Amino acid sequence: MPRDDLALSSSDDCPSTPPVGIFGRLLMALFQGMPFLFGIGFVAPLIAQLLERMVPGTTQAQWPLVAGLAIGGSWGVAANLRGRWI
Repeated sequence: MPRDDLALSSSDDCPSTPPVGIFGRLLMALFQGMPFLFGIGFVAPLIAQLLERMVPGTTQAQWPLVAGLAIGGSWGVAANLRGRWI
């Protein structure tokens, strides 16, 4: 029959959270900034392509990409600060 007092005393010896290494810190920072990266990497090119399709003659212009980066980046920052996209 197992003894319960041994299980309780052994849990006091180990720390509650393991130490986080440099890779873990980088991964946590990446996941915390994921809404911003999604806004820059996916939403911005999508908005730029939509603007190029809707406005004829802007296939070689740079302003659709700049507008997409501004909208996608600001939307990603807002989502990162609020914790949700909508």
